[in-house]
Amino acid sequence: MPTQGASITIQGGLDLVSSSHALFRTPGAATVLQNFESSTTGGYRRISGFQKWGLANSIIPSGVSTDTIHGIKNYYNGVLVAQGTNLFWSNNGTSYVQINKDTYVTKTGTVNVTAASATVTGTNTLFTSEFVIGNQIKINNISYRVLSITSDTILTLDFTVINTASNQSIKKNGLAAGNLAAATTIPRTAQKNVQFVKFESQGSNGTIYLVDGTNKIGEFKIDSDGYHFDVVNRAAPIGASLIEKYAERLIVSGQTANSSVVSYSSRLEPYNFEGSSAGSINVGDIVTGIKVFRNSLVIFCKNSIYELTNLDSTAILKSVTKNIGCVSGNSIQEIGGDLIFLAPDGLRTVAGTARIDDVELGSISRKILPVINNLLNSFANYTISSIVIRERSQYRLFYYQSGQADSGQKGIIGTFKYNAEGIPAFEWSQTKGLPVTVCTSDLDSSGTEVIFHADETGYIYQHDIGNSFNGTNVVAEFQTPDMDYGDNGLRKSLYKVKANIEPEGTQNSLNLRIRYDFQDAEVPQPGNFSVGNLSSASLFGTAIFASSTFGATTLPNKSILVTGSGFSNNFKFFSDDTNAPYSVNGMFVSFIAGGRR
Repeated sequence: MPTQGASITIQGGLDLVSSSHALFRTPGAATVLQNFESSTTGGYRRISGFQKWGLANSIIPSGVSTDTIHGIKNYYNGVLVAQGTNLFWSNNGTSYVQINKDTYVTKTGTVNVTAASATVTGTNTLFTSEFVIGNQIKINNISYRVLSITSDTILTLDFTVINTASNQSIKKNGLAAGNLAAATTIPRTAQKNVQFVKFESQGSNGTIYLVDGTNKIGEFKIDSDGYHFDVVNRAAPIGASLIEKYAERLIVSGQTANSSVVSYSSRLEPYNFEGSSAGSINVGDIVTGIKVFRNSLVIFCKNSIYELTNLDSTAILKSVTKNIGCVSGNSIQEIGGDLIFLAPDGLRTVAGTARIDDVELGSISRKILPVINNLLNSFANYTISSIVIRERSQYRLFYYQSGQADSGQKGIIGTFKYNAEGIPAFEWSQTKGLPVTVCTSDLDSSGTEVIFHADETGYIYQHDIGNSFNGTNVVAEFQTPDMDYGDNGLRKSLYKVKANIEPEGTQNSLNLRIRYDFQDAEVPQPGNFSVGNLSSASLFGTAIFASSTFGATTLPNKSILVTGSGFSNNFKFFSDDTNAPYSVNGMFVSFIAGGRR
C-alpha cells in the first residue's frame, strides 16, 4: 500500500467538553495539557519554573515560617510583603526591612496651633529648608499635610487642626533605612487577604495604599526623604478589604459591617475621605471586587455587576447585570481589552464600549468546564489568586488548598489570541505543582515584567523563571485527541512522526506515547518512544567547543520511528525533569493505509 501522511498544526488549547467525533476535526487541540501554555505565535510551550527570590540567600521576611503571607506587591524594583501582622519590603530577597513603623522625625523648633485653624506658627523653626509642600507632618500626634509654606515660621495645613496646642514639636514623615529598625511599630492586627494599589502622583516612586479587611488603610512610599509609613485617618473606612484607584481618587470597599458600600476619597487626595469631593455609594449587594475598566469603575457584587462614573460631579451608578456576580475579587484581571473574573458558572469577561447598553457578558471557559466545576464545587477549600503576564497576553488563576502537597496544587492558564478564523479567544491549559497563595506581576524600572508569588512556607518566589519548581521536576503532559486522518473506517499503520519541536536549551527526556482506537484493550499498544536529545542552536561567540550544538535550526523537525496500527490514535508528549522548556508546534504523521472495517 502507498505511504500517506497528515500534517497537524498544534493549536486550540485544552478541550474537555467536545465529543470525540468533533475532536476528529481539531487534532491540534489537547485533551490533556498540564504545565504547558499556549503560545500567541502557535504551539504549546512547557512552562518555566520558579525559584526562591534571592536564591541561596533567600530568607523569610518576618523570620517566622508560620506567619502567613497575606499579600505581595511589586514596588520600587522590590517587593512589599504583608506577613503575619506586619509589613516588609525588600529590593533583593536577601534582606527585608519592616516598614509598618513610626517614621516621623522631630524637626527644628516648636509650633503653636489653634483649633479650627489651618495655620501653624513656629518658634526657631526652619520651614522653608526642612519642609516642602505635600509633606506629611504630625503635631500633637495628629497627622496633617503641608499645603503651603510662607516663611520659616509660618505654614498652612491642608485641613484645620483638631486641638489647640502650644510649644509642640513638629514631626516630618520620612526615616532613613538605618534608623527604621529602632522606630516604634505601628501595630496591624489580624491581617487577612491584603490588596494594594499604587497612586503614581503621590511621591517620586508613587505611594502604595493597602487594605486587609481589618485595619486602617495603610500608606507607604520610598523617596529622597527615606521611608514613609502612615495610616489614613481622614474619615477613611476601617476594615476595608478591596481597593482601587479611579478618577484620581482612592476607592475602597468590602467592610464587613458595610459590605454593599463603596467609598471614595477627595480628588488628588487619597488620604482624605472627608473632603468636599469625597463620598460613598450603596449598591445594594455584597461587593466582592472593584476594578477600573476604561473610563469607569466596575463594581462586582455577589449577584450583580455595576458601573460607577462621574465622580467629579453627581456620581452615576448603572447596572451592568443583575443576573451574574463575581465569587472572588482576587480573580479579576484586565486582559485583551476586557475584564476577566470568576463567576458562579465559570470564567467570564465584561466586554463593551463606552455605552453601558453595549456591555455584554460572555463565558470564556466552556472548553474546560469540568475543571471549572471542580473548582467551584470545592470553592470554600481554596485560596484564589491571579495574575496577568502582559508580554504573553496570558491570564493565570491559581487555587491553593491548604494541607495539600505542593505537587497537587492546581491552576489554570488562559492565553488570549486569535484563532484560525481570526476570532479572539482564550486557549486553556492547567498547572500542577505551583503552590501559589498570593502573587503579583508588574514592570520594573527597565520595563521588564517581574512576577512573584508566595506559599505557606513563608518564602517569596520569583515566578516563571528557571527550569524547575524550586528544585523539583516539572511534570508536563500534552495529549492530542484521537485522530482518524479523515477516514475512520480505514486502518493505518504508523511508522514515523516528524515532530516540530523548539527547545530552549538541552532537553533529553521528552517522550512520545501513542494509543490506538481510544486505548482499546484488545488492540496492541506500543511502549513509549524517546524523542531523543534536543538542543537549541548555539551562537558563535557564546558556544562551548565539544559541548554546544552547531548547525541546529530554530524550529527543528525531529523524526521519531514508531509502531502500531489502528483506525484512530492519539499522541502524548510528556517529560518529568528539570531540563529547559520546549515548544511542540506541529507534527507530520506518516502511515501506510490498510484494510477497511
